[in-house]
Amino acid sequence: MRGDYELIVVDVTDPTTPKIRSRVPSTTSTHTVTCVVDTDCRYVYSAGDDSAVPGRGSFSIFDLSDLDHPVEVDSDAAVAGVQPFRSDAVGWGGHKWNFDGAGRGTHTGAGGSYVYDVSNPVAPVEIANTGAAGDSARDGMTNGFNNFIHHNSFQPNAGTFRPDAAPSLANGNILLVTEEDYEDTNCATAGSFQTWHVKRTDGSDGSIVPLAKVELADPATYPLPVGAFCSAHWFDYHQSGLVSVGYYGGGTQFIDVTDPTAPSSHGFAWFGASEVWDSYWVPVYNSRGVATGKKTNLAYSVDLVRGLDVLAVDVDGDSVGAVPDPVLLPGGSGTTLTITDAVPVGVLGGLGALLIAARRRRDQHRD
Repeated sequence: MRGDYELIVVDVTDPTTPKIRSRVPSTTSTHTVTCVVDTDCRYVYSAGDDSAVPGRGSFSIFDLSDLDHPVEVDSDAAVAGVQPFRSDAVGWGGHKWNFDGAGRGTHTGAGGSYVYDVSNPVAPVEIANTGAAGDSARDGMTNGFNNFIHHNSFQPNAGTFRPDAAPSLANGNILLVTEEDYEDTNCATAGSFQTWHVKRTDGSDGSIVPLAKVELADPATYPLPVGAFCSAHWFDYHQSGLVSVGYYGGGTQFIDVTDPTAPSSHGFAWFGASEVWDSYWVPVYNSRGVATGKKTNLAYSVDLVRGLDVLAVDVDGDSVGAVPDPVLLPGGSGTTLTITDAVPVGVLGGLGALLIAARRRRDQHRD
């Protein structure tokens, strides 16, 4: 068992005094952990790694039904010790699980993207994968669809999935993925945002095929930084077919994926000195304060240099007056984006974080 991995449960019932409630060792990397069902969270899956099965990936499943005594689920009770679960998405490093609410989960990592049937959370079954086209090791890092890791993913309208259907959002067979490659300091070719076609769910190799990718060189008017890292990172999907993506030094990109075979730039926010790690669409809440699953036209961008930017985006179906007193976004793409507020955190501290992160080793990839 690896002694340097563990899952920690933190009690934030009193947000002014968070405290560790419990902790449990893990046989695989807990770089990220994700609830299979957000509103339940009895089971969580770990990022995973290749430590338990050399040359093959693995991940851990934790049962949190007793928050005071969480346990790692054993995949093979016939073998002594706790055995992790296998996933070839990991390759030499796993990263993130994303669950679609339709009984499926996608595992992303150096080996690409692998989709599992998780209707029984303690017995996941692989049903689709990106095969060699998404594997940074098997492909020799030459095809440009995974030069480092597949970072995170989302499958819109997964509940309407139709096998062997034409690729479209309506058919629920599009997998959206960011490829992180922050070691490439050429902002025109660094990690991209990608669309993939989930053709079938029979578990066959290469059942998910690449459609297109968006690099910062694609939007013709985009001012590319020089000597920075501009990889795609965390992203969030809007029901209108827009995706908000953090591109580190490339700022926030808004990408239209309504035609997943030809995604295009909808707009961007770039301020010259940025390190945008993530951008989230603000949820629509009902009268009881519960998120409805829909998103507003506001996006929060988390920038380690600038702080938190609140961006208003021109989205189909916007209501007049939804954004108070917008101002034209400096450095943005004109009519499609406005900035409503910004909370700076101090440039020096942010730049320090940027310089430290840029020096990290390849096998210690970022959040």
